[in-house]
Amino acid sequence: MTPVELSLESLDLQYAGLRARRPEQEKRLMASMGDGGQQSPVVVVPGEAGRYIVIDGHKRVRALEKLKADCVRAVVWAMKGPEALVTMYQMISGTGWTAVEEGWLVWELVRKAGFSVTETGRRLERSAGWVSGRLGLVEGLPEAVLEGVRTGKMGAYVATRYLMPFARANGADGERLAEKVLENGYRSREVETLCRYYETAGKEGRRKMLEDPTRFLKALESTAPVGDLGREEARCFKDLELIGHISMGLSGRLVGAMGRETSTAARDQFRPAWELARGRWEALSKTVAAVLSGRGVP
Repeated sequence: MTPVELSLESLDLQYAGLRARRPEQEKRLMASMGDGGQQSPVVVVPGEAGRYIVIDGHKRVRALEKLKADCVRAVVWAMKGPEALVTMYQMISGTGWTAVEEGWLVWELVRKAGFSVTETGRRLERSAGWVSGRLGLVEGLPEAVLEGVRTGKMGAYVATRYLMPFARANGADGERLAEKVLENGYRSREVETLCRYYETAGKEGRRKMLEDPTRFLKALESTAPVGDLGREEARCFKDLELIGHISMGLSGRLVGAMGRETSTAARDQFRPAWELARGRWEALSKTVAAVLSGRGVP
């Protein structure tokens, strides 16, 4: 298709929220476009009242707006918006999409466009289970987390790996932690530390940690070993401490969670997980023993 020139004012950006902002990438793109102009056209479909809905190229549009441009080069696809979204996703085979962004796409198709879960899976060349999983992901994450990912203030990995299970397990405390993560821009390792320590802390310890996670992390860092330990050695030391805390907390929770009334089926589910954990613990024990004896890794 031959690109055409469209007025920036004629663009409809209703799908901009389906992709996360990536500030550093957008800075580089704007610098490149400032020097050499727009190199590739955006993709649009006809909208209402002479407007055009952007399907792909929102970063380029934002860059052009910041550069005070009047027009944008675009390729016009003669199809409806939902169909164009599916086509674009198929063309790139989902490359570059995070799980959260795929969840937003699925939500758009199922909740707004009215596609069934089965139909959405067929169109995206995914299973119905995958579609349901992605839909559940974005509907299960706190809105603060979703907004953080959308604006680029929080990585999708932090959101899905740590904050989603934390929010599901801890309700309002999940919202509070998410707000603190957004406010302070914690790294993934810091978020992991906060989530894991929450599980072993008492009620008062949790309250203090959620009130000021930064102070908690600084206090934890202040207990780090000093002297001859290097950075990686200190990280290993902290991980060993963390394993100890988790083990102690889990011991208490298991006693309370699995009493005599626990079914045989439930116990059978725990056995393979325990065997795997025990095997890994035994491997760690051998490694630690070897390292502490000065023999090196066995």
